[in-house]
Amino acid sequence: MHKSKKVYFLIGFLVFIVLVETTIIFIQRKRFGDENQISPVNNANIVDLRYGDNFSVISVVDVEGKEVSLKCGENNILFYLSSSCSSCGDVLRFCERLQSVFGEDHLNILLLWSDSIPISLVEKNNIPLENCYTTNSMTGLNAPTPTAYILDDQGGILYYSSDIKTSVEKLYAQVVETENKEEELRLRANAYLIEAYGISDFHKPQVVYFYMSGCPDCAAADEFLNTHEEKDKRDLYYLYKYDDTDPTHDKDNYALFRTIYGIEWYPSFLVFGSEQEYRLVGEVPVETLISELGQFD
Repeated sequence: MHKSKKVYFLIGFLVFIVLVETTIIFIQRKRFGDENQISPVNNANIVDLRYGDNFSVISVVDVEGKEVSLKCGENNILFYLSSSCSSCGDVLRFCERLQSVFGEDHLNILLLWSDSIPISLVEKNNIPLENCYTTNSMTGLNAPTPTAYILDDQGGILYYSSDIKTSVEKLYAQVVETENKEEELRLRANAYLIEAYGISDFHKPQVVYFYMSGCPDCAAADEFLNTHEEKDKRDLYYLYKYDDTDPTHDKDNYALFRTIYGIEWYPSFLVFGSEQEYRLVGEVPVETLISELGQFD
């Protein structure tokens, strides 16, 4: 009898632990949102859209609550988001950078929310409310949030993935291939970085430093460039690799700039001689690096 009580006590204790852990997980998900969640829609017809399908098969609602069709341009990327998903907030903040680099004439960004449109956050990140939609109460999309869809001008799906970095790479390849805009996009990216870093004085080289934490070559170059003899010869602006975990670092979110500039090596450098002059410096010996980071002729 005494032994049975011990067994029952042990079983009860294990059940209690499981209930506590389940409750903690539930509270965390409610507070922060799942990183890769399927957003439920009550009483909804869940639609599974794939490559070749068209978004016209689902009903979407604009910010005024009216059922409408997506307004597609020539090049479109649609982000399926949830206001309770923390990584969706990262995507939302990224949209302003993406739009600035590609320009409204080359890219139409659409946001489809699985729940309600967070109007204040959308406006804070300079996304037009007319480009925001929600699924209606009777329709749901069978996809994790966030998911990116690249669409043609009729709303047909050319590519989709929950990997936002890969989606950005596909989008860039599409724009470059169809419109031959590689150099134009680089010049737009230059203008964005110059403004973002507040660069105005070109009396000495201004260098955007593509840096990867934990990279031995980056550490070696960093040590040399910050010696007493070298540190005043140029201004360095660190742009960390997209997967850097330090929240204080300025990151190349979803590898946008790495994609646009074709960065294949860390460290790499984008050197500005003026708003119009730039050069890219990749894998070179230290003695060559110094001359490459020097003044423009």
